[in-house]
Amino acid sequence: MEIITKEQADIIGEIANICTGTAATTLSMMLNRATNISTPMVEVLADESSLTSDDRILVKVPYTKGLDGTNLMVLGTNDALVIANLMMGGDGTDVSNMQLDELTLSAISEAMNQMCGSIATSMSTLLNRPTDIGFPLINSRDKKTFDIPEELCNGTDIVKVTLHLTVGDLIDSKLIQLYPVSIVKQILKQEEV
Repeated sequence: MEIITKEQADIIGEIANICTGTAATTLSMMLNRATNISTPMVEVLADESSLTSDDRILVKVPYTKGLDGTNLMVLGTNDALVIANLMMGGDGTDVSNMQLDELTLSAISEAMNQMCGSIATSMSTLLNRPTDIGFPLINSRDKKTFDIPEELCNGTDIVKVTLHLTVGDLIDSKLIQLYPVSIVKQILKQEEV
């Protein structure tokens, strides 16, 4: 079993903090609302079992260049619906009648794609190598578009970075990023170069 030290996890937290700062700017421009992502809390988990919940969606972000593997983001379902509503021209105040249908998932995917694209760009700068992502896939209670990536459930450590997300006065919540040990080792290796 591969383990991650507290020091290694803290480095990942610092990197996540820098990268998500640009993601907040991107999200703010897309939603036309003041957006802030801050205060990372870093933990090392032994498995992903605590992450599956009915009121969350999982966003799988595959790396296609620069890093080998996937990143997973966890977002509250209601937060995702607010983001989708804003993406589709709504005011985000009432999402009680919204469903996670194809249109909504498409809007959420596009928001996550733009956010994760800016994260990849920041990662490229930090690691001094081109880093690209594929289009994000979304899992919810009703829509299963992927299985939990194998590297997140093979008994090795996972770095969980919990960030505080605010979007105007509509969202005051948590955004979680999960880094499997394979991605952590690749990032740390690049940091040392």
